Amino acid sequence: MTDLDDDRGVLAHLESYYDAAPRGNADTEEVGPFTLFVSRGGWPYYARPRLTGGDPLPTDEAAVRAVLERQRELGVPRALEWVHDVTPDLLAAARAAGLRVEECPLLVLDGTPTAPSLPDGATVRLVEPDDPDLPLVRASIDVGFGHGGTATGEAGEQARDEAAGRDPVSVRRVADGIRSGRSLLAGAWVEGVGPVAGGSHNPRPTPYGDTSEVVGLAVLPAYRRRGLAGVLAARLAQDALGRGVGTVFLSAQDDAVARVYASVGFRRVATACVAEGD
Repeated sequence: MTDLDDDRGVLAHLESYYDAAPRGNADTEEVGPFTLFVSRGGWPYYARPRLTGGDPLPTDEAAVRAVLERQRELGVPRALEWVHDVTPDLLAAARAAGLRVEECPLLVLDGTPTAPSLPDGATVRLVEPDDPDLPLVRASIDVGFGHGGTATGEAGEQARDEAAGRDPVSVRRVADGIRSGRSLLAGAWVEGVGPVAGGSHNPRPTPYGDTSEVVGLAVLPAYRRRGLAGVLAARLAQDALGRGVGTVFLSAQDDAVARVYASVGFRRVATACVAEGD
């Protein structure tokens, strides 16, 4: 596992993953101090500070505007992602260029994950690519992200079922990712209800060893505050470790969500930034 006593080393490790992760499904361009990832289909990517193996290249408003203009020319989303603690000057430059910036706690698994007990009638398991419940797991995630945060709400299985058939192409891509081993999906089921939550982890080789990011973890609002998010995060981390992954990490939407992940063994090491334009 990664030595979390050396946060600078951890961040270098994560930067290597961030550079490697999109390349299997994206073409790249170097635009000033940025690497622009252009999706070949499916998930739309972003630009990130170029991986240099040392200190980051200087960034300013002009450099940000240049990469945003290139994204506009290509007809792809105007978006940047970076780790603030690695490239601190980029936050002010992105805002000066008119981007909306979300600052998210960045956490790394510290030791062995500890899952809370499941509530009665609930189960958590990995999802196979031909699982008939795959569309419902994906729909639970989509509805969960449509109602951000940790608060409970009315959106439940009816909202999930209405969302389940909206994007069959996305479901097929998820199934293909599972088959390839590039993405592993887990879901949470409640007896008599079906899937109510889900999340993934995406293992990749890096020069620092195999690494995986836990992504897209969400719970239907009607089934929050039952410990399902923590159990899912721990289950995904356990699966990653079982596959020989040495470092597992994730970004949380906010401090409240980060506390859920901290409760199962993740530790905050930095702040991840996500910036979007109109």
